Amino acid sequence: MSDTSQKRILLQGATGSIGRSVCEVVREQAERFALVGLSARMSSDALLELCAEYRPESVALVETEDGDGFDADARRLGVRKVYRGDDAARMQAEEAECDLLVNAMAGNAGMLPTLRALERGIDVALANKETMVSAGPIMSAAATRSGAAIVPIDSEHSAIFQCLTGARIEQVRRIWLTTSGGPFWGRSPSELGCVSPAQALDHPRWKMGPKITVDSATLLNKGLEVIEAQRLFGVSAGQIEIIRHPEHVIHSLVEFVDGSFLAQLSVPDMRLPILYALSYPERVDSGLVQTDLREIGRLTFDPVNVDFYPCLRLAYRALHLGGTAPAGLCAADEVAVDAFLREWISFNEISEVISEVLDKWVGEPTDSIERVLEADRLARQLADEAVSARRAGETSCC
Repeated sequence: MSDTSQKRILLQGATGSIGRSVCEVVREQAERFALVGLSARMSSDALLELCAEYRPESVALVETEDGDGFDADARRLGVRKVYRGDDAARMQAEEAECDLLVNAMAGNAGMLPTLRALERGIDVALANKETMVSAGPIMSAAATRSGAAIVPIDSEHSAIFQCLTGARIEQVRRIWLTTSGGPFWGRSPSELGCVSPAQALDHPRWKMGPKITVDSATLLNKGLEVIEAQRLFGVSAGQIEIIRHPEHVIHSLVEFVDGSFLAQLSVPDMRLPILYALSYPERVDSGLVQTDLREIGRLTFDPVNVDFYPCLRLAYRALHLGGTAPAGLCAADEVAVDAFLREWISFNEISEVISEVLDKWVGEPTDSIERVLEADRLARQLADEAVSARRAGETSCC
């Protein structure tokens, strides 16, 4: 339980890689932060382990085979409110007494909880790209109305956020998003037709969940970051560049109109942007991440060949289509990546599935969360059909 001096944090997506890192930060900064709510999609045992350590007031679980047993176990650990089912995270976000929602959920599932928190005037630390990509205008409008802040956790956007502190957006010439290049850097699509899920999940820098790791391999994650940056910072797509930086010490850069660059640097460790988001607008003393400039050596940059990354092109296409197209992109990608991980389609067919969805897309404005959710539903249907057609043709395996 929290005391009045601690920032009360609702952590949704607690059992994933970002959620675990949030817990590490809270563990180190126990006098500053308290986890008053935790949620997970289906990892009930892991969620209960966290409940035993952090003693939250509420817990939310979307899927479980033994709901009554989970409820009883949570209550034995002192949890006062248990939410279960498809709406569990949304209901928790609507009711939890907290100062900050950390959205570390995967995919579009984080949209409604984030919106509800912002509508209540609760700040959101956002580790979920899809929320701003699919419904950015709605989230920004809700934050403006309530006065809540949206602070990015994603390392690239955290870096930009930090570099823009004290600056006006009119002073920005370009934003430079860095990428490690993922596991298949320099390999053309013709060389990737038969790569396995295990190969795609072998990221050279980060340990992440399977979906975002595959997105890193296709560079779709970088395309989503372009859209998210446009939503978060109010720049045009033409002002956002992508550069490969294999050391991943520079997490992104802002180029100003006078020719100056500002960059945020550290060894790659998600606990640092998490700590910044949790403590914003303050900076706090921490020993979690230490960077020794003498050990970094050189910093290198390479241009990104967009022709090698069709998913990246599709993200720009969705951004230019506008309206609900980015929401359709996110949903189609979730379906396609899941199909690849199940070995139903090949790696290169991920982009084909997404492309087919966008080919059939009829643009509508992003003017309500209901319209975004309908776009999500339609894109999943179209993507499922595209996956089924490929499975029927048995074209996914060499």
